[in-house]
Amino acid sequence: MSASSPEARPFRLQFLVYAVAFFVGSHFLMISVVMPLWALQLGASPLLIGLIISARQILVVTMAIHGGALIDRHGPRRMIIVLGLCGAALLICYPLAPFIWATVLLQFLSGWLETTSWIGAQALVGRLLGGAPLYTGRMTSAARLGSFAAPVAAGLVWQNYGSFWGFTFIAGWVLTGVLITACLPRREEIYSAPAPARAEETAESIPAPGAAETSRKGLLPSFSDYATTFRLLALPAVALVICCTFMRQAGSGIQSSFYGVWLKEIGFDAAAIGLFIGISNGVSAVAALTVGWATRFVAVYWLLIGMTILAVAAIAITPVLGTFLTLAVAIGLRGWGQGYNFPLMLSLASQAVGPHLQARVVALRISFNKFGGALVPFIMGAVAEFTGIEYAFYIIGTAGVLALIGLGIWAGLSPAFKARA
Repeated sequence: MSASSPEARPFRLQFLVYAVAFFVGSHFLMISVVMPLWALQLGASPLLIGLIISARQILVVTMAIHGGALIDRHGPRRMIIVLGLCGAALLICYPLAPFIWATVLLQFLSGWLETTSWIGAQALVGRLLGGAPLYTGRMTSAARLGSFAAPVAAGLVWQNYGSFWGFTFIAGWVLTGVLITACLPRREEIYSAPAPARAEETAESIPAPGAAETSRKGLLPSFSDYATTFRLLALPAVALVICCTFMRQAGSGIQSSFYGVWLKEIGFDAAAIGLFIGISNGVSAVAALTVGWATRFVAVYWLLIGMTILAVAAIAITPVLGTFLTLAVAIGLRGWGQGYNFPLMLSLASQAVGPHLQARVVALRISFNKFGGALVPFIMGAVAEFTGIEYAFYIIGTAGVLALIGLGIWAGLSPAFKARA
C-alpha cells in the first residue's frame, strides 16, 4: 500500500502543533527526574517513595477517558491552556508544602493534568493536521526531542539552584507550552480531518456530540462518555492500535523495570544507563521523521506491527549482550521501532474516527498503555522471582513477540485491512 499524500497544512500551523508537543510531551520525564530527589529530600522511606511515584498514575488510569471527553467537548486548545495553567500552579505548590501527604495529593492531581494535556496535544494532530503519518511522525520527533532536552535541563536547574527553582523551572516550561497553544487558531473545524469514508471504518453507531452535549458545562465523568469511548473498539483500526499499545508494553515494561537493574549488575553505572536511554530517544526522534516516507511503500498496519516487534525484541535480547557497542546498537534499534510505532498508532486511530472523537480515541489508547505499563513490570518481577532476571527478559519478550505475530495474522486475514491495501 502507498499512503496517499496528506493535504498540505500551513507551515505556521504545523510548527505550532510540533512546538506544543515539544513542551507538553516532555513534562512526564522532567517529573521523573526531580520527584525521586524531592521524595528523598522529604525523608521518605523506600515504600513511601514508591507510593509518591505511583500516585501520579492512579487518576490517569481511571480518568483518562473523562479527560479525552472534555477535550473533545471543549476543544484541545482551550483545555491545554486551562490544564497547563492549573498544572503550573500545582508545581509551585510542591516546595511550598514540603510534606509527604501533600506531595501524594499533588501527584494525584498533577499527574492527571499532565496526561490530559498530552492527550490534547495528540488530538491537535488529528484536528488540525488530519492525522496523516507525515504529520504524526514530525510531531513524535518534536516530542522526543523535548523528552531529550527537558529532563537534562530540569536536572541541571535542580542541581545548581535547589528544589524551589527546580519546580519553578518545570512550571515555566509548562507555561511556555500554554503560551504556544494560545497562538493556535480558535476555529479548528476549517482544518479538521474529515470523518472516515470507508464503510468498515465508519462508526454509525457512535454519534457525534449533539448540541446538548457540546454545550454541557459539567466537569464530572459520565457513563455515556465511557460507553462511547469503549465502543470505538468495534472499529478494526482502533482495535489494532489498542492491541499494539498493550503488547508494546512487553518492551516498555522491561525498560522501565529491570533494564537498568540488569545493566547495573553487569557493571554499567548510572551515567551509562542514562546514556543508553538517551540514545534510544535520539534515534527515535530521527526515525519518526521517516514515517511518512515509509508508508508510501508499506501498509501502515504492517509497518506498525513490524516495528513494534522490533522494539520488543531489541530490548528482550539485552542479557545476551555484554559490550557498550552491542547494547547501544540494540537500544538504538528499539528506539527506531518506538519512533515508528507511536506515530503510526496515532495516525491509524486518528484517521479511523471523526474530529469529534479525536481526544477520546487517544485517551482510550493511553488508558490501555498505563494499564499495561503497571501490569508488565509486576508480571516480570514475578517471573524473575522464579527464573532469575535473565530468563525474565526472554520470557516476557517472547510472549510479546508471539502475541504481535498473532495480531499480524489477524490483521492479514481481516477484510477491513485488506481493503486498505
